[in-house]
Amino acid sequence: MTGTMRSGEPVVSSRSSHARRLFAGIALSYERVATILSIGQDPLWRHALVASVAARSGERVLDVATGTGMVARALVSRYECRVIGLDQSAQMLAAATRAASAAHPTPLVRAQGERLPFADESFDHVTFTYLLRYVDDPAATIRELARVLRPGGRLAMLEFGMPANPLWRFLWRAYTRVGLPLAGRLISGSWSAVGDFLGPSIERFYAEHPQAEVERYWRAAGLEAITVQRMSLGGGTVMIATKRSRTRQEALPSTAEPVAGPTGTAAAFYALSPGGWRDYWTLLHPPYTAWHLSYVLLGAALAPAPDPRIVLGGWC
Repeated sequence: MTGTMRSGEPVVSSRSSHARRLFAGIALSYERVATILSIGQDPLWRHALVASVAARSGERVLDVATGTGMVARALVSRYECRVIGLDQSAQMLAAATRAASAAHPTPLVRAQGERLPFADESFDHVTFTYLLRYVDDPAATIRELARVLRPGGRLAMLEFGMPANPLWRFLWRAYTRVGLPLAGRLISGSWSAVGDFLGPSIERFYAEHPQAEVERYWRAAGLEAITVQRMSLGGGTVMIATKRSRTRQEALPSTAEPVAGPTGTAAAFYALSPGGWRDYWTLLHPPYTAWHLSYVLLGAALAPAPDPRIVLGGWC
């Protein structure tokens, strides 16, 4: 991937620093080894991510955590859109430059997904891959990604998942805790570190941020029509949503969550739908009748010339 690489060096959190160290030693072999260690699933997940964007020719797309540029290259090839790749790892961006096609130069930016160096609503679509486990505040990061997305544009994510089925989860845990670390040791010391880190990282993320909570982050950031596609028995998750229009954002609460009313309480008799026996019950219900008569008595008492028969209850 060719093009200008701009760089900014803001304060980096310990989590981001760990990610930089982790990926520094695997950039050159990343695409090949990631395919092998995922048993061929990683390319399928990325293909689904790209397909979900449905960009148009000429549209601007930001690919965050672009890594070696696999998703960025696929977006350009499939849609002929204009893509900017962004990543915090200099080594991964260098690998992206080497893997790029000279016919489709794509600008690369070295920056963090939590602090995007772009103006509001700069892009028609935004994609990101394996990002949220490496940031301190996933909710704030989603808000930042949505900030640079135009209303009506799509935000699409690929992340590792955890199988819901107990059997598949047992097999998934056995592979990520035993098989993956052993395979990493056979490849290199750098991949051994990745193998040791990945499984616990995924479990820790979903323990702190369950899938339902992640979806809430998206809605709170002004995203709607959220679709979650679980792939490979739950081992991969593709999420996509659309940014609400400004009119809808102003009309909805900031959290975009429905306001729930009290539950378990029956409607009062005077709030029931009209018609049938309810109309007669309303007329005959003693408290309701007394309530209305009180207004009659109050009005009579406040009249310029009150009728003592009404005020005193003499109705004859």
